[in-house]
Amino acid sequence: MLDFRLVTFLTAAREGNFTKAGELLGLTQPAVTQHIHHLEELFGAQLFEKSGRGVQLTQAGEFLQHEGEILAVHSRQIRKELLNFEGGRRFFSLGATLTVGEFLLPRYLARYKQGHERRELNVTIENTFRCLELLQKGKIDLAVIEGPFDSSRFLHEPFLFDELLFITAADSLWARDRVVHEEKINTYPLVLRERGSGTREHFEQFLGRLGLHIDESSVVMEVGSLSAIKVLCESGLGCSVMSRHAVERELLLGSLSAIPFSSGILERQITFVYTEFSPMPFVGEFIGFCRDMHAEIAKAASR
Repeated sequence: MLDFRLVTFLTAAREGNFTKAGELLGLTQPAVTQHIHHLEELFGAQLFEKSGRGVQLTQAGEFLQHEGEILAVHSRQIRKELLNFEGGRRFFSLGATLTVGEFLLPRYLARYKQGHERRELNVTIENTFRCLELLQKGKIDLAVIEGPFDSSRFLHEPFLFDELLFITAADSLWARDRVVHEEKINTYPLVLRERGSGTREHFEQFLGRLGLHIDESSVVMEVGSLSAIKVLCESGLGCSVMSRHAVERELLLGSLSAIPFSSGILERQITFVYTEFSPMPFVGEFIGFCRDMHAEIAKAASR
């Protein structure tokens, strides 16, 4: 719904290069230049200036980019709402971080879908940074994340607490330790999630509060898959930090062991995050549903 020349401008602004913008949009470089010149004549202001092999925004260009991105979010929301009129169906997009998306959210989604058959839900699983980026761009309506974020930039509501466990193979030498002394964390071979993941961020912040940090030499591997990390730990490669939700099955089977931290339980907040452009009726309904179901699960577990 956006003017195609504004789309060209926003792409060029993000890439800092007319040729790359053209490749992404299927346009020639002269066509990109023509679109930009049209906007400059329309607004009476220069939007780009040359910078090395690329271009950079002028002050007027920065202003147009900011306002244009807001228009792009509105455009996507309007298109989505118009599609929702078709057949009475409702289309919504959720974002979830890896632990939440793989081990926590599915049971909620299954129950929600049973009571809302005409709702179409698309779920994107990414790390915290990427979920927030998609949310800002209006590509998802609501994110359920486990990582730290700038709460001043988003609307947010708490969901539940999640415990992080220090895990290793049940038959490994490290499993014999009664507790993990945080000041000795770098004596363990660590298999960790990539930077930008909620689990990694919480673990590093936890150590930071104790005046400690992870020595890169102690990280034997960084892996973006929780299932892969579990297999690597089970095989004896090292130790990791993971949500209790993610390792419940392995702990019950006895293939993994959890060693407590000497300073106590390490918990983090799972949070619903959205923006002022999110579809509020859906956001409020889904959050309320998840909270009610969580209360129901907690009540059943306490019996």
